[in-house]
Amino acid sequence: MSIIQDLQLISNDRVMSLDEKLANLLRIGTKALRLETGIVSNIQGERYRVRSVVTFDDNIPKGAEFSLHDTYCADVASEDSVIAYHNIDVQPGASHPCFEKYTLKSYLASPIHVFGEFYGTVNFSSLSPRNEPFNELEMDYLLLLATWIGNELERQQSISNLNAQKVMFEERNSLLNQVTNLAGVGTWELDVESGAVIWSGALKRMFHVHSDRVLRAEDILKFIAHDEHRKRYAEQFENMTKTGGDFCYEVEIRTDAGETRWIESRAHPIMQNGRCVKVVGATVDITQMHIDKAVLQHKSDLAQNALKARGEFLANMSQQIRTPIHGVQGMLEALMGTSLNPKQLELASLATQSADTLLDIVNDILDFSKIDAGELVFEDASTSFAEVIEEQIPMFTRLAEEKGVAFSVSTAALQGQYFMADKLRLGQVLINLLNNAFKFTKEGEVTVDTKCVRYGKGRYRVKLIVTDTGMGISAQQQKFIFTPFMHIESTPAENTTQHRFEGTGLGLPIVKQIVEHYNGKIEVSSELGIGARFTVTLTLDDANVGAEEEKAVDQNTIYIPSKAELSTLKALIVEDNEINQLVIKEQLKEIGLVSDLAVNGQEAVEKVKRSMAEKSPYALILMDCHMPVMDGLEATKQIRLFDQQSAEIPIIALTANVATKEKEKCLNSGMNDFISKPVGVSRLKECVFRHLSKQLKNNVSALKDPA
Repeated sequence: MSIIQDLQLISNDRVMSLDEKLANLLRIGTKALRLETGIVSNIQGERYRVRSVVTFDDNIPKGAEFSLHDTYCADVASEDSVIAYHNIDVQPGASHPCFEKYTLKSYLASPIHVFGEFYGTVNFSSLSPRNEPFNELEMDYLLLLATWIGNELERQQSISNLNAQKVMFEERNSLLNQVTNLAGVGTWELDVESGAVIWSGALKRMFHVHSDRVLRAEDILKFIAHDEHRKRYAEQFENMTKTGGDFCYEVEIRTDAGETRWIESRAHPIMQNGRCVKVVGATVDITQMHIDKAVLQHKSDLAQNALKARGEFLANMSQQIRTPIHGVQGMLEALMGTSLNPKQLELASLATQSADTLLDIVNDILDFSKIDAGELVFEDASTSFAEVIEEQIPMFTRLAEEKGVAFSVSTAALQGQYFMADKLRLGQVLINLLNNAFKFTKEGEVTVDTKCVRYGKGRYRVKLIVTDTGMGISAQQQKFIFTPFMHIESTPAENTTQHRFEGTGLGLPIVKQIVEHYNGKIEVSSELGIGARFTVTLTLDDANVGAEEEKAVDQNTIYIPSKAELSTLKALIVEDNEINQLVIKEQLKEIGLVSDLAVNGQEAVEKVKRSMAEKSPYALILMDCHMPVMDGLEATKQIRLFDQQSAEIPIIALTANVATKEKEKCLNSGMNDFISKPVGVSRLKECVFRHLSKQLKNNVSALKDPA
């Protein structure tokens, strides 16, 4: 039998182990090459290990290890080619490092490559030299054996790798099954062509399906509880198989036991040549999540409704209170304009202070209700923070003198600086902080300090620091002072039977909201019996460019009419409250305007129509919004429809409702402006003059009879 046939028989033998095959291949080699010993070596670095060996006296054990440089195979590894020494005494001779160590006299070896990498050698040797060099046929035999051995090693390594991967996949699959079972995840697989479905045990348990039941593709849709969901699920699933995109769907199902559950299904299509052949997926029971979500939504709705109801209640009550306050303040203002003796003037002044305090409380409640509704409006314009502070100095200076408390203010850091900010809101911050400082300070001093540093291009960090030497705030109370309706309590040492100071407990929470609007923060530092320091930090945009020009334009915008000019004009008051009718009429009289009265919107429409017909139209209309018969919004709309002249009459909303939506309604109905009750003479005068200035700037009234 030829060597090729022998090699073929050995390679095709499925029973023979790799070690047996290597030994048989070496025996074929020793016989064909007429050499005594055959070795397959594995060489790694400097280590030489005998992988398989055939020798006449079995004096070399399998697995024996040597230093590579102590073997002739070092030459093979170095050259990575066949080495043939038929007579070692001649070549390589006594100069070779191995000559003295071994008694070999002939040696023939070839490198073995496995997957293209050097593995080791197949070498044959004998203790006696050969008379002639190895011929070409013998060299071919050697190369053939080396290739054959390399192939067998590759095959064995591939089998080992596959077995290792199989074990690894089995372990991972087992772990995945355990994890999915623990997590309540059911896996599934659909063969698109055959319609065969494979469900995991966890998925069958989820759907209460018997473990032995065989499912088909058409059975799956039957679990979906509602027809419209079933149709939509099928459409999305079909779209996935066409496009190759992943699929995710939440749907309500009805299990085999009749129980209703919610599941989330995720699927991934496996495409071949643009066609979906298989879909693998996972399903999880999300019933509890749906229940929790519904409960949470219900609680959230209840909380939102409660907040909305509270906000509406506070806003409505505050607006109802503002109407009588308007009457009280207006009458007191008119009373103090008459001749009063000192005692009467003192009593009227005290009543005015009480009305002002009541109005502050109502305004706080309104602001808080706006914050609750997210309607707190900021009208930013070029503003001097220094002027905002200085405008409040006289009022608090008088308060300091009354209490015998020192009061000092420093605005040097803000002088000449204009910022884009809401002047009213900045004033609220200062007034609230100073009110608290004076409220809790019986002796010592109250100081206001300011700082201003550039914070990037066109921006500044502005600090307002209010310090007092009052009773101080405990560490426990500091945790709650910015919480709505919480009050600062007095200390046991305070000589009072009341342990809470008057107020709404809304001042500091409102300040906090304003400060946070300007990307800032408010901090408090305090010790009981020593005092408190509130530090407000605001981030404001620079408005210096054009501020002076804008200020000059503003000053020139409002024309101040003479009494002679005002005497030619007539205003219409539309108001159903008798006290407010009297207050507004007296205020307009003080301004210099004659006025007519209408008690509801319908009467106002008729009076305006009559005045137009008589060629004596009204120069201005002050319109209440909420009235019987016809409200102010509808009346405004009807007046605007008369003609061009009536469309240009300034109509100013005068109402106790200061909600943002109310202002929008007024302006959308055709009104020109919005002013809230209660209103003093000075504020009403500024508003009236601003709207009359277009008519009177050149001492020509566009509303006079053109004849």
